Amino acid sequence: MNTKSALITLTILLHTASLSFAGGPSCSMNKVSGSYGYTTSGFVLAPNGVFVPAAAAGKINFDTQGNVSGTQTRVVAGSALAETYSGTYTVNADCTGDFTVVVQPDTRTSSVHLVWTDNAKGVSAVFTTPGFVLTATASRISPAD
Repeated sequence: MNTKSALITLTILLHTASLSFAGGPSCSMNKVSGSYGYTTSGFVLAPNGVFVPAAAAGKINFDTQGNVSGTQTRVVAGSALAETYSGTYTVNADCTGDFTVVVQPDTRTSSVHLVWTDNAKGVSAVFTTPGFVLTATASRISPAD
């Protein structure tokens, strides 16, 4: 392939890549706001230094101002507890984001990294809090009011 052909091929590839990126996902607080139902599963570090199984099911609400809140039933090592939480979140144009919440009644802080999927109809997440090995999936229940 000569230099001129290589440059033309490179130009076409770069143009195609830029079109693909321009048509990719675009998220904002307005787009992701609303309610989602979710499940979480994995392991948490117990006070004795051993990881024990944990799971939860709940409802999370993202508003258009960067606030997040929700309720869940959490089960750790077979013991269930109803919890509430609230905090703040961020969302990036590439549909990734993070939130940090304070969970009650045991007043712990949880941090989560997430990716909104399927045009913000779903969410995949992983907890980033030390001592937590948890993943979550969620489906949209309703858009924001």
